[in-house]
Amino acid sequence: MADNVQMNPGVGGDIAAADDVGGVKYQVVKLDLGGNGASVPVSGALPVSGTFYQATQPVSGPVTDAQLRASAVPVDLSAASLAALETVSIAGTVPVSASALPLPTGAATETTIAALQTLLTTLAGTVGNSNAAYTPGSAGQLMLARRRDTDSSPAADGDMTILNLDEEGRLKVASKPASYTAVTGNITGNGQTVPTNVERFSNLMIHCTGTFSTVNVTFEGSLNSTNGTNGNWFLVQAIRSSANTIETATGNLSAAPTYAWELSVNALKYFRVRSTAWTSGTQVWTMIPGTYATEPIPGAQISGTQPVSGTVTSTVTPPAPTTPYFLNSAATTNGALVITGTSGLQSFWATNEGATPAYIKLYNKATAPTVGTDVPEMIIPVPAAVSGVPGVANPNIGFIAFRFALGLGIAITGNAVHTDTTAVAAGQVKVKLSRTT
Repeated sequence: MADNVQMNPGVGGDIAAADDVGGVKYQVVKLDLGGNGASVPVSGALPVSGTFYQATQPVSGPVTDAQLRASAVPVDLSAASLAALETVSIAGTVPVSASALPLPTGAATETTIAALQTLLTTLAGTVGNSNAAYTPGSAGQLMLARRRDTDSSPAADGDMTILNLDEEGRLKVASKPASYTAVTGNITGNGQTVPTNVERFSNLMIHCTGTFSTVNVTFEGSLNSTNGTNGNWFLVQAIRSSANTIETATGNLSAAPTYAWELSVNALKYFRVRSTAWTSGTQVWTMIPGTYATEPIPGAQISGTQPVSGTVTSTVTPPAPTTPYFLNSAATTNGALVITGTSGLQSFWATNEGATPAYIKLYNKATAPTVGTDVPEMIIPVPAAVSGVPGVANPNIGFIAFRFALGLGIAITGNAVHTDTTAVAAGQVKVKLSRTT
């Protein structure tokens, strides 16, 4: 018998289509060689007519008996195949139209997709680029905040939350300095340290307790330490909480002091206490960091009473007594000796009632000056009277006074040059001065 003989369903045989099985359509071939259902032995080659097709044919839509009869279906006529020939599956791709099938719950449709695209376009127009320059009408997102009058947190630790406003609509920020965990450590031997990182702090309050004997520690800071041990260290000042006492070390202590120390740690990276003397026991240090807006109380401020030690020597030279001098001009050059010996001109006042200026000349001489010959050390002009108001001369002498070592002489002339001998009128110029001896 020949295998895989293709038969024309239109010649003596019956071929029918089966129903769907599990959603797949199968061809079912019923071979009736005698036309009456009887088994007919087959030997040799069977004649084959019609068109040859591949073993697998794509099927679209419902398959009818007439369509199967009009097609050439290849059939395997081996003994093994005949025994299982009641159904034959068609492999390959079977296109199926799903246009009439219902959509899953919540599936998008063309209408909802179009609406979503419109919404996305609208949202894109409200988002601005992070580095874009602002212009009126620039896109942006509205950010909301919640009014919260109390200071308690509305969210648990680690949860996200929104910005809060106070009762006046202002953004609510911290209303108190940040609080930090205390740093503690023990000194149980000489050379030991208790360090703390202070990069985020402004001040420290430190205190020691415990049972110990003769322990001294220094206060040290570092700008380059990375772990509280390495780097360069230097002494820093701390002020006692109970007095204006500035210290760089505690001094030898054998019991917990009744005071603490406060110090500024601005710009430091690390602070530590380091023992330079230790006899026995455990000295427990507690350091409380703070972030204050101001420095600690200045230790250099002056209290009401300050102790003074040493010898204070004070030398006070009282001012020399002054003697007044008055000169009312005569119709001469008015050369005269005011005083012999070292003297000081403390004050000076002069008036001129004449229509022309007058010039008062002061000499450093032990005798009366020779006007026109001796050279004066000071020439003081006195302006002429104006509309009956006398001219006034009042030079700024100062606190030290003008000193004349030999003596003080005076003259009054009508011209400024020191050799002038022009006389003034009687009573024209009046001079009032004070001098010392």
